[in-house]
Amino acid sequence: MKALILAGGFAKRLWPLTLDKAKPLLPVAGKPVISHIVDKIPSDVSIIVSTNAAFADDFHEWRDVHANRDITIFVEPAQSEGTKKGALAAVALAIRELGIDEDLLLIGGDNFFTFPVTDFLNKVSTQPAIVAHDIGDREEAKKYGVVIADGHRIQGFQEKPTQPLSTLVGACFYFFPHAHLPAVLETADDMPDRLGGIFERFLERGVEAHVFSFPGYWNDIGSFGAYLDAHVQSGADLDIPSALLNDALGNTFEGVNHIDPTAKIIGSRICDSIVLPGAVIENCTVESCIVDRDTEIMDEERVNEIIRAGVDDAGRPS
Repeated sequence: MKALILAGGFAKRLWPLTLDKAKPLLPVAGKPVISHIVDKIPSDVSIIVSTNAAFADDFHEWRDVHANRDITIFVEPAQSEGTKKGALAAVALAIRELGIDEDLLLIGGDNFFTFPVTDFLNKVSTQPAIVAHDIGDREEAKKYGVVIADGHRIQGFQEKPTQPLSTLVGACFYFFPHAHLPAVLETADDMPDRLGGIFERFLERGVEAHVFSFPGYWNDIGSFGAYLDAHVQSGADLDIPSALLNDALGNTFEGVNHIDPTAKIIGSRICDSIVLPGAVIENCTVESCIVDRDTEIMDEERVNEIIRAGVDDAGRPS
């Protein structure tokens, strides 16, 4: 078996955070999202990370931190959103170029979850399978691809339905037995940007496919709110540089925080927030907020918007 982690998107919905940083490399609980995934994959499984040309160097540098794991960085030629061919096309490219002919575990690099990958692998057999999460709310399910199942057998799908028939939403977390890889390649030619389309193709052809759910937390970090929620729900110990805890600085830290060592914070209260490199915060209360790189916040009584950034949505200095 090989594991393929998809990390080739440009994450426009998270700009400016991801203007020059791949979403899987964003920190959650003190380390990149993708590192949490790697740590949950069994050590005897070889890992391929598929990324784009724009972020290739960053992922090669990241791989050095995981020198004890067998990790290959596979680079598709896309340099921008407009030149990317699609997620399923990226999967097919990796299969073809690397000659993958064994069982394949496929995980989206923006998935943050708490269950061990072995829990899923212990359940799969010779049938394609997907991980799904019971979101428990039909209104919330409208934002996702919904899985309709009879027990563990998939009966159908709904893509962001107005009337969900289930609260079971599919994650980008798949198992493909090697015998079904040709179908993955064929579907990628027809639907290059629809990962879930492969399971629809299986159903059309009468191929039995399974779905499994696991207790714990799951989030695909598709928005600022989801990113912050994953960070807070991680429940990690305070991730704060010791220099900022100096009493003379007058800072208070509450809840779950990630503070980059290069941030400067004076006379402020920080709660359940993410403060990225080069940020400066003085005499403020910051609650449930992402403070972007090189952003300055001065003398504000309360900062609680989901993101405070020093660039506008188009990525230009504001």
